[in-house]
Amino acid sequence: MEKKDLNTMLSSFSLKTAKQMRTVRNNLNNRITSFEAEMKVGKSLPALSASHMLHGFDLKDCRILLEAAKKVIKTQK
Repeated sequence: MEKKDLNTMLSSFSLKTAKQMRTVRNNLNNRITSFEAEMKVGKSLPALSASHMLHGFDLKDCRILLEAAKKVIKTQK
């Protein structure tokens, strides 16, 4: 499976419910924590299945998505 497109993921945020966006935010926070642990401690990054929403995204992409997700969640309240 090819790398998912960052812009496609960002545009899909407007179609998600508040609950789905909180799940996205939590997944992104967990993934960023895993990336940081890999860099600091050398702990291996857990592999994501090809069907996972964050499969193929790197640390920079995850941070961009997290900031966008936080903005969407704020507007949904």
